[in-house]
Amino acid sequence: MTRPKNPNPPESVEVDYYNTAPTFFDIETMALGQEELLLDMPFFEAPKTYKKQESIDEYIEKKRAEYIGKAALSPLTGRVLAIGIKTEGERTVFDYQDEKHTLKEFWKYFRRNSCAQWVGHNSNSFDWPFLIKRSWKHNLSVPTGIKDGRYYCKNIVDTMELFCSAYGERISLDRLGRYFGVGEKNGSGKHFAELYYSNKDEAITYLYNDLDLTEAVWERMQ
Repeated sequence: MTRPKNPNPPESVEVDYYNTAPTFFDIETMALGQEELLLDMPFFEAPKTYKKQESIDEYIEKKRAEYIGKAALSPLTGRVLAIGIKTEGERTVFDYQDEKHTLKEFWKYFRRNSCAQWVGHNSNSFDWPFLIKRSWKHNLSVPTGIKDGRYYCKNIVDTMELFCSAYGERISLDRLGRYFGVGEKNGSGKHFAELYYSNKDEAITYLYNDLDLTEAVWERMQ
């Protein structure tokens, strides 16, 4: 398999133009290391109704496994592994091994292209908060142009929010793509980190497919 084009230089991304075309983006995350997770792991207790030590141990072990299994979904227990971007038909990915460097280069790109319409799926609830909170962790300055007080700026677009009208309503990118007949996901983000370290070409292909799908569903709602 030929790896998708990734125009990033090995150390940094230099952007010498201001882009106003729609920019589609998606982040992929992974759990922190086992040592960090154990240090921050809550103290789990079985309900009082559990009397047998075997049942208590099984309950606690189950809770620990659930905590570790969901670690990649929280900026407290996970980190940014890759950030995919597509604009004007060109796709790229920020995936430096050092998370701080990845965030720093992404924000550099965003600052030079903050006037563009940034489009993601479930991005207002997940991607942007995750990026911002992990940046705070690394003491990185978060650029203006994302939020205006409590609310996101008008050029920050979430296709899930565009489609869902009722409070609390949600729809996956995969289901929305199939609803519009414009495509579907080619894997699960839950296994992205495992795939990334075992078959990076395939992982990047998965990420780029998400960008294409986000663009396709957004176009149907224009």
